[in-house]
Parts: sequence; C-alpha cells; structure tokens
Amino acid sequence: MGTFSSPLIPEGRLHARVTAQLAYRVMESDRSGRILAFPKESELCEQLGVSRSILRESMKVLADKGMVEMKPRAGTRSRPREAWRRLDSDILTWQAALGPDPQFVRELCEVRLAIEPTAAGFAAVRATNRELRQIESCLEQRREAAGLADVSRLIDLDMAFNAAVVDASHNGLLVHLCSSIRGPFRVALSLAASYPASVRLGLDAHEVLLESLRRHDPLSARRAAEEVVGLAMLAAEKGLRRVPRAEKRNMR
Repeated sequence: MGTFSSPLIPEGRLHARVTAQLAYRVMESDRSGRILAFPKESELCEQLGVSRSILRESMKVLADKGMVEMKPRAGTRSRPREAWRRLDSDILTWQAALGPDPQFVRELCEVRLAIEPTAAGFAAVRATNRELRQIESCLEQRREAAGLADVSRLIDLDMAFNAAVVDASHNGLLVHLCSSIRGPFRVALSLAASYPASVRLGLDAHEVLLESLRRHDPLSARRAAEEVVGLAMLAAEKGLRRVPRAEKRNMR
C-alpha cells in the first residue's frame, strides 16, 4: 500500500487512532475514484504496528459505519461513499480533517440549505426575547470583526450566529442536525471567508435575517436564511476552484 500520508491523527486511545488512519485510507481512495483492497491482516498489522485484536476492532467500527466490507475469502475492501453512514459524527469529522472535497462541500452546503431556512422560519415564530438578544449579540460581534483578517474568528462568529438561530427554532431534531455538521461546516465557511466581498454580503444578509426575526415574519426569515446560505455556497464554489491542482487530483 505504500507510505500513508494523513492528517494529524487525534490524541486518544490506540484503537481510535488506528480507526482514524484506516478511515483516511478509505476516504482518500474514494476521492480518487477507486475501491481500496486492504492487504492481508498480518501485513496491515505490521504496517500500523498494532495487534490483530486492535485491527479487528477498528475494522469492525468502519464496517458498522458502512465504510468497509469484510469477507472471509475476498478480504477487506472499502465501500463507496454512498454506502457510508454519511451523518455519522466520526465520518463527518474525518472528512473535514482531510480538507476540502468538492462533492462533500457541495452536499454540506445543500444540507445547510435544507436546515437553516426551515429553522429560521420556526425561530421567527418561537424565539423568546432572550434568544433574540442572543442572536443580536452574535451579530454585533460579527459586525465588529468584519474588518479583521482573522478568518478563524469570523468563522467562529458565523457559526455562533447560525447556531443561535437554529436553537431559537425550538426543534430538537434541527438543533441536532445542525450540531452534527458543525465541524465540517467550518470547512465550507473557511472557503467562503477568504473573500472580503462575500463576508460583507453575508453580514448584510444576517442583518436582514435578524430584522425578520424581530418582526416575527417567518416567510421573510426563510428568504433571508436562504440568502445567507446561498452567498456562502457561491463563495465556497469560488474557493474550491482555488484548491491546488495536486490536491484536486485526489478529489472526485
């Protein structure tokens, strides 16, 4: 299989680190459009420097997530992403750690488009005064940071605003869905935040959304949230076009 290049493996138990390493192999293979055939168990254990029990435990985790299939005589092979449990928190985190993948980023933006306008509509009807003040506070901080070059800070503030709006929907499932994509969400926002014009337009759209919530106007709130996500999607597409060619060759 050769030397494996992966993102920094997270701290934690050996089993978790090995599982992440194997997952990255599956994902990199999927991005290049091929099925990965893992070597024999003894060889893979030697590559990773782990025991058979650790390897088997990690492979079982990936099999449960739909990422690999293990057959007695055929060995272990990766499965295409369509078979994965796509909203699994580990899978989302691993995908984000590998960097921007066009298909993943586009699908993530489309999920946002399904979640956030709906949540904004409910928030316009259900938000308490305290929640509206929290959303306003998030936006005020966002205004103050608009001229800064600290992209990480801008992303944190965007995420805080969006989370506050979704929380105000008082819909537990929407809150859970929003929370489950929060890590990967940073990937898409990092692409959008590199464009000053997008940052300014996004701030204007957030202002319109807040005003709609204050007026308790669900239709206007939905439209404003669609504008927020739509602008982020356009900026993300521009960002994807700037990904280095060497990196694009590993993407679908």
